[in-house]
Amino acid sequence: MERDFILNGIHIGEHSLEPEKVKEEIRKRCIEPGLNMVTIRPTRTFVPQHYFVEWAKFLAENKIYFNFLYTVQYEPLEKDSMLEPETVRQICEVGGKYFLGDMIGESGTMCASAAKGYFEKPLIKKDCQKMRFDYADMKEAYEQYKEIVSEYSAVDRKLGMPDVISVEATTLHKYNAEAGITMPMLELMPGNPEISIPAIRGTAQAYDSKLWGTYIAHEWYGGMRNDDKLKRKRLELEYKYAYLSGSQVFCLESGDELVESYGYTFPEDHEICRDYREVLTKMQKFINEDARPCGGPKVKVAFVHGLYDGWAGWGGASVWNQFGREEWGHGAAEHSWRILEDIGSKRSWHDSANYGDEDLSAFPAYGMYDIVPIEAPLSKLSEYDYLIFLGWNTMTDENMDKLTEYVSRGGHLLMSAAHLNYQTSRNGDFIMPTEEKLKKLFGARFTGKTIRSVDGVKFRSVSGDENILYPGSKDLRCDPIYPGGYKNFAIFELCGGEEAAQLTDSFIKDDGICSAVIENKLGKGVATLVTSTNYPGHPALLPLYRAMVREIITASARNCDIKIIGSDRVRWSVYNGDKLYLLNTDYDVPVTVKVINGDTEKLVTLDSLELKAINL
Repeated sequence: MERDFILNGIHIGEHSLEPEKVKEEIRKRCIEPGLNMVTIRPTRTFVPQHYFVEWAKFLAENKIYFNFLYTVQYEPLEKDSMLEPETVRQICEVGGKYFLGDMIGESGTMCASAAKGYFEKPLIKKDCQKMRFDYADMKEAYEQYKEIVSEYSAVDRKLGMPDVISVEATTLHKYNAEAGITMPMLELMPGNPEISIPAIRGTAQAYDSKLWGTYIAHEWYGGMRNDDKLKRKRLELEYKYAYLSGSQVFCLESGDELVESYGYTFPEDHEICRDYREVLTKMQKFINEDARPCGGPKVKVAFVHGLYDGWAGWGGASVWNQFGREEWGHGAAEHSWRILEDIGSKRSWHDSANYGDEDLSAFPAYGMYDIVPIEAPLSKLSEYDYLIFLGWNTMTDENMDKLTEYVSRGGHLLMSAAHLNYQTSRNGDFIMPTEEKLKKLFGARFTGKTIRSVDGVKFRSVSGDENILYPGSKDLRCDPIYPGGYKNFAIFELCGGEEAAQLTDSFIKDDGICSAVIENKLGKGVATLVTSTNYPGHPALLPLYRAMVREIITASARNCDIKIIGSDRVRWSVYNGDKLYLLNTDYDVPVTVKVINGDTEKLVTLDSLELKAINL
């Protein structure tokens, strides 16, 4: 089994940069600890061109991979880049394969998920000068964002950079890829890494990225109390979770040499800075000793990041930085992504929707899920057994056809009627797909009628997917469940599809008000439509959609040969060759889990914060 290519290193220039001392800093912070990667941030300080070439030569001689950060976004504003074409040519010549390229920083944060006050004293002036706050619709916002990033990547390509890299705290990697980014990096810990890492991994898969990785900005984003013991433990978990998730690049922004944030100042010899260095070197030791297989973790379930979706996963609460207009504030579409917070959390014993399994944690098959762009080619989407829509989506004919083909090839699709809307406006009229396309994908025809209802649903006991066990009775004499509150439903006439759940207000009747969930067997797969025109994050629809998502995830794992049963503090992944990684995220106590591999079972105990690799 081929061993994965992994880089682990540090960032120079977070708090200060003295060009004449950079080589000594590289030696002390990178070479001596046995690391193999450096990011240099030449901002806030004018750096003569010869230093870039000297650094590149020194790094390559010591077999250290490297890149630069913010050369096209900061001062001097009158130039496209801090680097001259001849300088880049010389860097490429002396750096060779060790020169990774130039990095664009935090474009998603500044152009799509910042708070309004960020623009009073711009942190990245060029980004802020190009921002607009009067977009007509989601499409225009997306196009402007793509234009901004495309200008930066075009500068780097013109200069001859081997790759254009991004460090991105948001989930908007797919738009960066469309704009010319060839190597995405995720900034941790802004947001939830168990959501943001699947987003970068899904994009990297979709766009065949050469490498993807994680930029550990723990000093600023691991917690505001720099002297807190949990923040110190959290740093270790960031590295380990990113590693089991497939990250190929690790870059520590700061903390190993100095902590200077939130009113704290800790010098290099302080115990907290020593902790940063210890975590960094322990991770390098684990990487050296562990032969992680190539190809990333096995993933069978993906959540679809829809067309023009501006959900960023972290930052301000106005979509695409459109401040002051209420319809652009986070709403049901964006809140739908909160369903991901349920994954990996055990359901309560008294939840009557628990069926058929010892494991009620809602971990998908092999422990991992991706967030995949709707723009991904069909061949990439077809690598997943299940596709689930959550946030905003503007539907198109092309994507309807692609999803239809995905299902016919054997995939299982879940979406709500809200995801079928062709509308690009936040508050425009609903535009449904053609009757022909609806019939083909869902076996149903939209009648043109809608209903607003406070009622719950009854599931039928049999699903088109034999692994799914929705909470349904055989005779439909049961209480309606998941009422939630008032929500809107589109009324469909079945044309080959089947009713999986009905909207109803009665215990006795078996003919509901309308179909709440439709399933259609198409080719080798199943298409499932929740007929509500509300997004799943709507408070009244959330209980129903969340329950369906959890059941589909559980269904993905039912026939999986490898299962992990036990504490929901354990995160896990499986690589080619059945190499299993287990991580105990509990801060305080060891946990024991049952590892099932086909017909064999064994108990494995993990110490607090322990990452363990097991060859099954």
